[in-house]
Amino acid sequence: MEQECFLPKSNPEPKAEEKNKDNEKKTVRTPSLPKSLAEHSVLGPVTTSLLMPKPQHQLQQVWPNPLPANVHALTFEEKVESLSKLLCDSNELKGLELVLTNSGLRVSTDLVENVLKKSYKAGNSAKRFFDCARSQLGNKHSPYAWNLLVDILGNSKIFDVMWEAVKSMKGEGILSRHTFASVFTCYAMADKVKEAIMTFEVMEKYGCAQDVGAFNSLLCALCFLRNAYAILLEGWEKEGDVAGAKKTFAEMIVRLGWDAHNTAAYNALLGTLCKGGQVDESLKFLDLMRSWNCFTDKSFYSTAIHGLSLQNKSEEAELVFDMMLRFGYQPSNTMYNSMISAYCYAGRTEDACWLLDGKVGNGAFPDSVTYAILLEGWEKEGDAVRAKKTFGEMLVRLGWDPRNTAAYNAFLRTLWMGGQVDECVKFVHVMRSWSCFPDKSFYSTAIHDLSLQGKAEEAALVFDTMLQFGYQPSNSRGRGQYFSRDDSEQV
Repeated sequence: MEQECFLPKSNPEPKAEEKNKDNEKKTVRTPSLPKSLAEHSVLGPVTTSLLMPKPQHQLQQVWPNPLPANVHALTFEEKVESLSKLLCDSNELKGLELVLTNSGLRVSTDLVENVLKKSYKAGNSAKRFFDCARSQLGNKHSPYAWNLLVDILGNSKIFDVMWEAVKSMKGEGILSRHTFASVFTCYAMADKVKEAIMTFEVMEKYGCAQDVGAFNSLLCALCFLRNAYAILLEGWEKEGDVAGAKKTFAEMIVRLGWDAHNTAAYNALLGTLCKGGQVDESLKFLDLMRSWNCFTDKSFYSTAIHGLSLQNKSEEAELVFDMMLRFGYQPSNTMYNSMISAYCYAGRTEDACWLLDGKVGNGAFPDSVTYAILLEGWEKEGDAVRAKKTFGEMLVRLGWDPRNTAAYNAFLRTLWMGGQVDECVKFVHVMRSWSCFPDKSFYSTAIHDLSLQGKAEEAALVFDTMLQFGYQPSNSRGRGQYFSRDDSEQV
């Protein structure tokens, strides 16, 4: 028998007598190819006979078995993995029932449940597997397997088939509130709030009570996804797990998209990035969110500015602060102080004072922390004149406050290191009259500086003053270097 070629090298002209016989038969119209395509095909000349359908008797329905040949030798976990992979692969679903039958695989309730748990993207394929396995289990699946099937079909938005499963469960008397909770959640995920509410209204027709528990399930479903991801992200923020937060956030976007109302989740992600030292990354996420009309609230800006301040990134903190103002958020005292701190640590104390003036103009008045930060800024820049001005302003606004030790220390150190020792000593005595005392850091600075200058007498004088204020030298660190406070002997 002559073998038929896939692409013949030539298309010979039939003989004259064969032409006459063909004319007597019923004419069969065959499709034709353009001459240029037929002659210049990269595979050689193409005949129109190749376009004719193959005779029906030559067609064979052959499906390779995607399951391993030694399926019986697989462990339970390997069977679960193979079956779930089969159900979720659309290229392997032809003849699914025949494949399962020919494999000789015997299923159990436990196997069905575990396969369904790993086949949430299978949709109708999960239903076909469910039906195939049912015959081996005496036409009886477990309530848990039924609930999984309902959840899978609902997640795949195959709601008609999902309701058929619900009706079957009713017929078997295994329908429960948990089933309807799955239906509520599936409708909520599909943004079908009306259908979720209607499902609640028909529960009693299916033999389930519309009690408080069922109503709470409905409410939880309507809020489930947004709140669930927000809670997870807040957990990652608390643990400081940047990788976990990014993974959860990506999953949330895939399932829910960008939701302008999901502020808590956005705050948690950006807060985690800032606390994890990835402030630049958080700003990129912030720009991406804005492109989708999604915005954070005031709490994020507070976290971001504080984090940038600690990292000495005043310019980035300034950008976030200005962005917050553009979005109409009024900074709190804490946020102002964080921004002032960022300026001062970057050597921009003048800009910090300018921001302080704006703070007062917005009705947010500086506190002791504000002035302590400013005085530390002037100390860093060695500007005793500006330090005096800031210190005087602080006394006018706040008066003498024994708790404001940080501000007093910074001011006295600025005077001392600026060479204004006599004035520094005068301020110490004035402070003492108001029951305000510097702590050991000031005395350590003063004695150490005098020692370096070879001024032993002056160092001893400061040391005696330190003793009068109740501080004791630390013997282990050397006299005149570091001191410990004896609170019981404070003068």
